[in-house]
Parts: sequence; C-alpha cells; structure tokens
Amino acid sequence: MYLRVARVVLVSCTLFVVLDIISCRIFDDVMSPADANGLVRSRIDTPSGLHLSYLSGVTTETGRQRLIFVHGTPGNAKAFDRYLIDPLHGFESISVDRPGFGKTRPHTPLPGLRDQALALEPLLVERDGAWPILIGHSLGGPIIARAAAEFPDRVGGLVILSGSLDPSLEKIAWYQRVANFALIPYMIPRALRNSNKELYPLKRELKLLQPLLAKIRCPVLIVHARDDSLVPFDNVAYMKANFAEGVIHEIVVLEGKDHFIPWNAEPEIRKAILRLAAQDAPGVGAGD
Repeated sequence: MYLRVARVVLVSCTLFVVLDIISCRIFDDVMSPADANGLVRSRIDTPSGLHLSYLSGVTTETGRQRLIFVHGTPGNAKAFDRYLIDPLHGFESISVDRPGFGKTRPHTPLPGLRDQALALEPLLVERDGAWPILIGHSLGGPIIARAAAEFPDRVGGLVILSGSLDPSLEKIAWYQRVANFALIPYMIPRALRNSNKELYPLKRELKLLQPLLAKIRCPVLIVHARDDSLVPFDNVAYMKANFAEGVIHEIVVLEGKDHFIPWNAEPEIRKAILRLAAQDAPGVGAGD
C-alpha cells in the first residue's frame, strides 16, 4: 500500500516537473510579446559568435552619433522602447538584447562583465565624427563601464542609471541559491534563470572592475534615486571614489523615484543624456 502511494507521488511529482519545464519553454519561445509598432529589429554578429539583436526606432537618425541603451537584469531591448519610438533629435538610438535575453542568440547568458562588454563591440562605431554614448540601467551600469574600460577610444560617454557598481553592496539572497539547485533552474522562465546566473558571480565581477574604473577617460553622468530599494544609493559615493578625478561631469539625484527611473523619470534622463552629449554639464550636482 505505502509503496503504491509512493509511486503515485513520485509519478505525480515527475509529471509536474516535466509540465512545468514544458510550460516555461512555451513561455520563452512562443509567448514573448511582439515588438511595438514604430520599432525596427536588427541583428549583428559578434567576434565571439553571438547573433546580437537590437532595436531602433523607425524615425531614428542613422549616421548621427549613436546612443546605445543597455538594459538591466532581467530585461530586454524593449525596456527602452519609448526612447526609440520618440528618439532624441540628432542621434541614432538603439537598444540591445544583452546575451541571454530577448532575441539575441544563443540563449546562453554571459555572467562575466568583460564578456558582456565585448558583446557590444560591433556596435561601437563612429558616427558623424563622434563615438557612441552608452546608457546603462542597473546591471547595465557596470557593463557599460567595463565597455568603456575595454574600448577607451570607442566610447564617447557613459550615462549610468541606478548603476550597481559597489561590490560590497552585493548580496546573494536565499531565493538565488534555491534557483541554482538541481532542476529548479529549468522550472523557471529563461529570463529569470539567466538573470540569476548573472547575479550570482556579480560581487566577484565588480571587484575585477574596480581597478579599471580609474582608467576610464570618457565623461560620465550618474542618475540615481536616493530611495532606490534595489540598488542602494551608496553606489553613488563608490563611483565618486573610484572613477578618476574630473571624469564624472554630473550627478543627478532623484527623490521618490526608486529603482525604475528609465520609466518614471524619463524627462530627467532625456535631458541628462543631452547635457552629457553637449558636454555642458555644470559639474557635480546634488548629493556631492
């Protein structure tokens, strides 16, 4: 009797796991929302064998200085769709699907910041006599900083939005450990699974990035909310202490905006990008 019950339980649990894995694959491959109207999807091959997918707006001004938007984790290129559909005048605006997310292939994530930075290399092209400005949100912040360190002559500026750069502030939560256990990674959607694979080694990766920050010479603009509940505001002090003197042109401190500033502080971010592009920043602002 007990053996029969145990078999039923085992079969039921196995069936549940299989169905859960199948449902996650269906969600990943079929249920992903379509691109919004007004967006154009393109792909470019990288030296490492990636088919890097990125979005631009129908009205973007090709041939002008590039603005490259880099999303956090999880996420995809559509995180910045409003900046593409209504692009900043005088720029070519594009937003990338980072490795492991969106329509970039293969689906395998790249946990190393250097590998993530190298994936951006084919997009770092001179336009209208100027190199791209990189705009990175959350985990996108250290990724674009690493890109500026790897390609110092091919990055025109950095706009770091809610950037997580301080290794001392990175903690591994209990649910991240659970998500790495046995079959659990295959029972959650790909975006969440790959996000966990990026975050798990992030503390170590940020330690490797730290000595490189002082070598970055392009202008940097930082935007961070004082009440950010996901990436602490103390990251701002860390960046001030580790970037070379004079590199940070401006720090914009937001109140009451939390972590999701690309969406709830869009006007401020648009103005900040324009100020950096014009190199007309007034110096370190509030929060100095």
